[in-house]
Amino acid sequence: MAPRPTIRDVAKMAKVAPSTVSAVLNDKGPVHPRTRARIRRAIQTLNFTPRRSARDLASGTSGNIGFLLSEQFFSRTEPFYTRVFLGAEFEARTHDLYVLLTTVERRYRGPHDLPRFLHEKNVDGVIVAGRVPPNLLRDLKEVRVPVVLVDYGDPEFPCPRVLMDNTAGTALAVKHLVELGHRDIGFIAAESDHPSVKERIAGYHQGMHLAGLVPDPDCMRIEETEMSVETGERAFENLCQGRGRPTALVCSNDAMAIGVIRAAKRAGVKVPDRLSVVGFDDVTEGRLHDPPLTTVRVNKEDLGALAVQTLVDRLHNGRERSFEIRVAVELLVRASTAGVNRTLPARGK
Repeated sequence: MAPRPTIRDVAKMAKVAPSTVSAVLNDKGPVHPRTRARIRRAIQTLNFTPRRSARDLASGTSGNIGFLLSEQFFSRTEPFYTRVFLGAEFEARTHDLYVLLTTVERRYRGPHDLPRFLHEKNVDGVIVAGRVPPNLLRDLKEVRVPVVLVDYGDPEFPCPRVLMDNTAGTALAVKHLVELGHRDIGFIAAESDHPSVKERIAGYHQGMHLAGLVPDPDCMRIEETEMSVETGERAFENLCQGRGRPTALVCSNDAMAIGVIRAAKRAGVKVPDRLSVVGFDDVTEGRLHDPPLTTVRVNKEDLGALAVQTLVDRLHNGRERSFEIRVAVELLVRASTAGVNRTLPARGK
């Protein structure tokens, strides 16, 4: 097996010093265009690939970016951020970067709980996906590493944010139900202090207002636990104990919507014959559910790819500024919504 070519082999073929080859590889220093072209030809002829450690040592970078999320968002039952991560991974490859994935515990206690790659200064920047403890963001600020947030924002932590159009998406869901003839449209959510959920609540009110409808508080249920299938089930059961009788429900995410449908089945309420249900996110389980879930689709891979592009731009240009990028969403109509038939059963039935 032939030995791997070195930077000295490239320098010898191009008739330059190894330091000049290094300057071209790292795009640093003035090098005459003809000399640069000669070095590029030698690199191609020798099929030379610089060792990352040597290149990174010369450039003062690690070639790594961190991808950090809370542990409850990285599981088989919470596939949303898995797709965001995949989008980030594929985009990072185009920039010759490695993505180091890690999670933080829900009970984050302080700087000693920061990921090891931050303690060892082994990343050039970090993508934080989803909601994390506020004190974690404060600690990241102290570390002074460039950060991009995905699907989350904190006014006390100004940095670039890649978000989905939550308000427009939920308004689309309401519009779809109105076009089916629904007027008693309710809303079910959890984690109302989460920025994305706040926007989805606003989108529900916006959609109702545009349709000339007044939201009925008795048709709304907001739980203060995390969004999950179980929370959706509990929210529906609690709603049935009240006076509201919606013919359709918009839910703050697909997990909540799936929980609503499960609880409705147990209560003898057939979806969509007696109750239409719309989710948000378009996770795989929603497509495979019975009935398949009408939802607002978020291109999760795009969120991850845009986060990497934003971080790379910040690393290259050194701009310390806060801004938002909004990813468009679309309504996917499946079998969980239909025209008005009957409302929820009377209380106690």
